[in-house]
Amino acid sequence: MIVLSLDTSSSNVSFCLLKASKPILSFYKDTNEKTLNLLPYLFNQFEIDPASIDAFFVSIGVGYSTPLKIGINFIKAIAIALQKPIYTFTNIDALAKTLFKNEDLFLYRKISNAYVGAFYEKGKRLSDIEEYQELPETYSKNIEDYEHMFSYLGYEAFKDTNPSNLFLIEPIYTRPPTRVPRPTSMPRDTSLPRDTRVPR
Repeated sequence: MIVLSLDTSSSNVSFCLLKASKPILSFYKDTNEKTLNLLPYLFNQFEIDPASIDAFFVSIGVGYSTPLKIGINFIKAIAIALQKPIYTFTNIDALAKTLFKNEDLFLYRKISNAYVGAFYEKGKRLSDIEEYQELPETYSKNIEDYEHMFSYLGYEAFKDTNPSNLFLIEPIYTRPPTRVPRPTSMPRDTSLPRDTRVPR
Protein backbone atom coordinates (compact mmCIF):
# COMPACT_ATOMS: atom_id res chain seq x y z
CA MET A 1 0.00 0.00 0.00
CA ILE A 2 1.33 3.43 -0.97
CA VAL A 3 0.33 6.45 1.13
CA LEU A 4 1.02 10.16 0.71
CA SER A 5 0.91 12.39 3.79
CA LEU A 6 0.91 16.18 3.46
CA ASP A 7 1.12 19.16 5.82
CA THR A 8 0.72 22.72 4.50
CA SER A 9 -0.06 24.42 7.80
CA SER A 10 2.27 27.35 7.08
CA SER A 11 4.23 28.70 4.14
CA ASN A 12 6.41 25.61 4.53
CA VAL A 13 5.53 22.28 2.93
CA SER A 14 6.09 18.83 4.39
CA PHE A 15 5.12 15.60 2.68
CA CYS A 16 6.02 11.97 3.00
CA LEU A 17 5.48 9.07 0.63
CA LEU A 18 5.25 5.68 2.33
CA LYS A 19 5.16 2.14 1.01
CA ALA A 20 4.08 -0.63 3.37
CA SER A 21 4.30 1.96 6.20
CA LYS A 22 7.97 2.68 5.42
CA PRO A 23 9.00 6.16 4.17
CA ILE A 24 10.40 6.05 0.65
CA LEU A 25 10.40 9.82 0.10
CA SER A 26 10.40 12.59 2.67
CA PHE A 27 10.36 16.26 1.66
CA TYR A 28 10.37 19.50 3.60
CA LYS A 29 10.86 23.00 2.26
CA ASP A 30 11.01 26.28 4.14
CA THR A 31 9.65 28.51 1.44
CA ASN A 32 7.71 31.63 0.62
CA GLU A 33 6.51 30.18 -2.68
CA LYS A 34 2.78 29.95 -3.22
CA THR A 35 1.58 26.54 -2.08
CA LEU A 36 -0.90 26.32 -4.95
CA ASN A 37 1.94 26.56 -7.46
CA LEU A 38 4.46 24.53 -5.48
CA LEU A 39 2.47 21.33 -4.94
CA PRO A 40 1.89 20.41 -8.62
CA TYR A 41 5.53 21.29 -9.34
CA LEU A 42 6.75 18.96 -6.58
CA PHE A 43 4.58 16.11 -7.83
CA ASN A 44 6.17 16.52 -11.26
CA GLN A 45 9.69 16.97 -9.91
CA PHE A 46 9.55 13.77 -7.85
CA GLU A 47 7.57 11.90 -10.51
CA ILE A 48 4.74 11.13 -8.12
CA ASP A 49 1.84 9.53 -9.97
CA PRO A 50 -1.34 10.22 -7.96
CA ALA A 51 -3.01 7.16 -9.53
CA SER A 52 -0.42 4.92 -7.83
CA ILE A 53 -1.31 6.21 -4.36
CA ASP A 54 -3.78 4.11 -2.37
CA ALA A 55 -4.63 6.63 0.37
CA PHE A 56 -3.94 10.23 1.33
CA PHE A 57 -3.28 11.82 4.71
CA VAL A 58 -3.64 15.59 5.05
CA SER A 59 -3.13 18.00 7.93
CA ILE A 60 -6.10 20.12 9.04
CA GLY A 61 -3.93 22.26 11.36
CA VAL A 62 -2.98 23.88 13.53
CA GLY A 63 -1.69 26.63 11.31
CA TYR A 64 -2.68 29.33 8.87
CA SER A 65 -6.03 28.89 7.15
CA THR A 66 -5.01 29.81 3.59
CA PRO A 67 -2.17 27.29 3.07
CA LEU A 68 -4.17 24.67 4.97
CA LYS A 69 -7.16 25.14 2.65
CA ILE A 70 -4.89 24.88 -0.40
CA GLY A 71 -3.32 21.64 0.81
CA ILE A 72 -6.67 20.14 1.82
CA ASN A 73 -8.39 21.08 -1.44
CA PHE A 74 -5.44 19.85 -3.50
CA ILE A 75 -5.64 16.42 -1.88
CA LYS A 76 -9.44 16.36 -1.93
CA ALA A 77 -9.47 17.03 -5.69
CA ILE A 78 -7.09 14.14 -6.34
CA ALA A 79 -8.91 11.77 -3.97
CA ILE A 80 -12.31 12.56 -5.47
CA ALA A 81 -11.04 12.16 -9.03
CA LEU A 82 -9.35 8.84 -8.24
CA GLN A 83 -11.90 7.66 -5.67
CA LYS A 84 -9.23 7.20 -3.00
CA PRO A 85 -9.71 7.61 0.78
CA ILE A 86 -8.49 10.62 2.76
CA TYR A 87 -7.39 10.49 6.38
CA THR A 88 -6.95 13.73 8.31
CA PHE A 89 -4.58 14.54 11.14
CA THR A 90 -3.95 17.38 13.55
CA ASN A 91 -0.24 18.10 13.66
CA ILE A 92 -0.21 19.18 17.31
CA ASP A 93 -1.99 15.96 18.37
CA ALA A 94 0.36 13.93 16.19
CA LEU A 95 3.40 15.25 18.05
CA ALA A 96 1.76 14.54 21.39
CA LYS A 97 0.97 10.96 20.37
CA THR A 98 4.46 10.25 19.06
CA LEU A 99 7.36 12.41 20.26
CA PHE A 100 5.79 13.43 23.58
CA LYS A 101 3.68 10.39 24.42
CA ASN A 102 5.38 9.99 27.81
CA GLU A 103 5.26 13.64 28.84
CA ASP A 104 2.83 16.08 30.43
CA LEU A 105 3.08 19.46 28.71
CA PHE A 106 1.50 22.32 26.80
CA LEU A 107 2.07 22.17 23.03
CA TYR A 108 1.55 25.31 20.99
CA ARG A 109 2.21 27.18 17.79
CA LYS A 110 2.58 30.94 17.48
CA ILE A 111 0.05 32.15 14.91
CA SER A 112 -0.08 35.88 14.33
CA ASN A 113 -0.19 37.42 17.81
CA ALA A 114 -1.54 34.40 19.67
CA TYR A 115 -0.25 31.11 21.04
CA VAL A 116 -2.51 28.36 19.72
CA GLY A 117 -2.21 25.23 21.79
CA ALA A 118 -3.51 22.62 24.19
CA PHE A 119 -2.57 20.68 27.31
CA TYR A 120 -1.51 17.03 27.03
CA GLU A 121 -0.94 14.20 29.46
CA LYS A 122 1.11 11.32 28.09
CA GLY A 123 -0.12 11.80 24.54
CA LYS A 124 -3.76 12.52 25.42
CA ARG A 125 -5.22 15.97 24.92
CA LEU A 126 -6.87 17.36 28.04
CA SER A 127 -8.21 20.63 26.66
CA ASP A 128 -9.57 22.24 23.54
CA ILE A 129 -7.09 23.68 21.08
CA GLU A 130 -7.44 27.38 21.83
CA GLU A 131 -5.74 30.75 21.57
CA TYR A 132 -3.75 32.28 24.43
CA GLN A 133 -2.29 35.76 24.76
CA GLU A 134 0.58 34.41 26.84
CA LEU A 135 2.10 31.01 27.35
CA PRO A 136 0.75 29.22 30.43
CA GLU A 137 3.24 28.82 33.25
CA THR A 138 3.91 25.17 32.62
CA TYR A 139 6.30 22.98 30.64
CA SER A 140 5.75 23.97 27.00
CA LYS A 141 7.04 23.07 23.54
CA ASN A 142 6.69 24.96 20.27
CA ILE A 143 5.63 22.50 17.59
CA GLU A 144 7.25 24.60 14.85
CA ASP A 145 10.59 23.14 15.92
CA TYR A 146 9.34 19.84 14.48
CA GLU A 147 7.42 20.94 11.39
CA HIS A 148 9.82 19.12 9.06
CA MET A 149 8.36 15.92 10.56
CA PHE A 150 4.67 16.85 10.54
CA SER A 151 3.66 14.74 7.52
CA TYR A 152 5.38 11.57 8.73
CA LEU A 153 4.27 11.93 12.35
CA GLY A 154 0.72 12.68 11.18
CA TYR A 155 0.65 9.33 9.41
CA GLU A 156 2.21 7.49 12.35
CA ALA A 157 -0.22 8.96 14.87
CA PHE A 158 -3.40 8.53 12.83
CA LYS A 159 -2.76 5.53 10.57
CA ASP A 160 -5.20 3.37 12.54
CA THR A 161 -8.12 5.81 12.26
CA ASN A 162 -11.01 5.64 9.82
CA PRO A 163 -11.14 7.61 6.55
CA SER A 164 -12.70 11.06 6.77
CA ASN A 165 -15.83 12.26 5.03
CA LEU A 166 -14.53 14.17 2.00
CA PHE A 167 -17.24 16.79 2.28
CA LEU A 168 -16.62 17.55 5.95
CA ILE A 169 -12.85 18.10 5.83
CA GLU A 170 -12.01 21.66 6.89
CA PRO A 171 -9.03 23.34 8.54
CA ILE A 172 -9.07 23.89 12.28
CA TYR A 173 -10.51 27.26 13.25
CA THR A 174 -9.69 28.21 16.83
CA ARG A 175 -12.06 31.17 16.92
CA PRO A 176 -15.84 30.78 17.18
CA PRO A 177 -17.95 29.14 15.95
CA THR A 178 -15.62 26.17 15.33
CA ARG A 179 -13.43 24.60 17.99
CA VAL A 180 -11.50 21.36 18.26
CA PRO A 181 -13.02 19.63 21.29
CA ARG A 182 -11.12 17.43 23.69
CA PRO A 183 -11.71 13.68 23.31
CA THR A 184 -15.05 12.81 24.94
CA SER A 185 -13.38 10.29 27.23
CA MET A 186 -11.22 12.99 28.81
CA PRO A 187 -12.73 15.24 31.52
CA ARG A 188 -12.09 18.98 31.47
CA ASP A 189 -9.25 19.97 33.78
CA THR A 190 -10.71 22.91 35.67
CA SER A 191 -7.29 23.80 37.05
CA LEU A 192 -6.09 25.00 33.64
CA PRO A 193 -5.41 28.75 33.48
CA ARG A 194 -8.41 30.61 32.06
CA ASP A 195 -7.18 34.20 32.13
CA THR A 196 -4.63 33.85 29.32
CA ARG A 197 -7.01 33.25 26.43
CA VAL A 198 -7.35 35.82 23.70
CA PRO A 199 -10.47 37.97 24.33
CA ARG A 200 -13.26 37.32 21.87
